[in-house]
Amino acid sequence: MMEPKNNDLSGLSQTSVVLMESEEGRQAAHRRPVGLTITVERIDRVLAGVQTQIETLRQNAINLGVVRGQLAGMEAKWRGE
Repeated sequence: MMEPKNNDLSGLSQTSVVLMESEEGRQAAHRRPVGLTITVERIDRVLAGVQTQIETLRQNAINLGVVRGQLAGMEAKWRGE
């Protein structure tokens, strides 16, 4: 997975603006560092990858259980049980 390096961010603004509603109904601008945004996006991608791996492992465990059951049945048949 290609991750941006610090020197890849040279053309980006150092802050992004997020508009939020204040209690008075006016919009207030809050600045969030771009580096923080990129870090959060990286974390989201990593978590999505981990969730995919977990689902794959769960499916593999189910499949393994099926195969074990089939093998146990075959062994019992071979023993004449």
